[in-house]
Formats: sequence, C-alpha cells, structure tokens
Amino acid sequence: MWKWMGYLCAAVLLAYHSVFDIKRQCIPGRSLALGVALSCCCALGRGLQGTVSWTELVVALLPGTAALALAKITREQIGRGDGWELILMGNWMGLADCLLALGIALLGIFLVSAVLLLLGRVGRKTRIAFVPFLWAGAVTVLLRLWI
Repeated sequence: MWKWMGYLCAAVLLAYHSVFDIKRQCIPGRSLALGVALSCCCALGRGLQGTVSWTELVVALLPGTAALALAKITREQIGRGDGWELILMGNWMGLADCLLALGIALLGIFLVSAVLLLLGRVGRKTRIAFVPFLWAGAVTVLLRLWI
C-alpha cells in the first residue's frame, strides 16, 4: 500500500507541476522543494525500516542526478526542474519504474515533437514542456501497478 501511495503522490505533484510547466514554462519552486523533501523523507523512512536497501535508494537518484548534470552542461536546454522531478520520482517509485516512466515520457515527447515539426507548427528552437510527459509516464506506471 505504501508503494502505491508514493506513486500516487508523485502523479499528483507531477500533474500540478505540469499545469505550470505548460502555462509558464517554469515549475513552482516551493512545491517542488516540498515534494522533493517529502519524497526524501519517505525514502529515508523506507531505508530505516529496512523495506528497501540503501543501495537501491541511492541508485534510484541516478536519473535525476544525470538530468541535473545535463541541465548544467547544456546551459538549461534541459531544465533543472525536470531533474528535480526525476529525483522526486526516483525516491517514490524506485529506479526501474522511474526509468520506465522516463522512457514513456521520452517516447511521448519525441512523437509529439516529430509531428509538430512535420506539420510546421514549431521550429528547432521551440521549447516544449517535459513535465506533462513525465506525468503521463508516471500515470502509466501507476496504472500498470494498479491493474
């Protein structure tokens, strides 16, 4: 039940952040920081209870850490908020499900971008919000777990 609740928390926060990412192309810092802090506390609690190993908890942070590093390297072509969202997802969902959600998000944004480029609606420099795609990936993983 706790695992399911973590997925649900991640999906709700991603939905909230998706609205801001679409409208303003930024993620509200306070709710993002609160979500990351809450997910870290939950991960620490699971580690202290022994329900998950510390190695798994650290490894689950790798996608988000890599995204933050890419944000630094690419000078924010990939947003820092996306990296923090992946850290939040890694804490609550674990590495395997976080990577599955990320893969679904990357496939989704690739398909939408390709269609928009082919239709001539966007250019190469157009920024597309990524958090809604992360939300779709998280919901897909949540539904897979629920069904």
